Amino acid sequence: MDTATQAQVRKRTGGVLLVVVLGVSWSPWVAALDRVGAIDAARKQVKHKCTDATPCKFTATQEGNRWQVRVEFTRRASPEAKPMPYKGGHAIFVFDQGGRVVGRVEGR
Repeated sequence: MDTATQAQVRKRTGGVLLVVVLGVSWSPWVAALDRVGAIDAARKQVKHKCTDATPCKFTATQEGNRWQVRVEFTRRASPEAKPMPYKGGHAIFVFDQGGRVVGRVEGR
């Protein structure tokens, strides 16, 4: 093989390798959601309602390949009072394995 042919082979191989590497790095990576991930996803949805002054309680259960996370909100009667749950103060989020919200029910 002469030098020109070797250079063409290297060029082609490098190009193929580059395409393979880019293809692998661009492939969508979907992690299976677990209990902690589902609760973290729900926290992002209600971060404006769950604060140090009004903490929330999160309960996650798996239903098939989806996660249901119940969020119980609290209120305070006064700044010194203990935060307490209240009627209708909850939301239920349904997440798929990718962490996307596929269902939401607000308490009334």
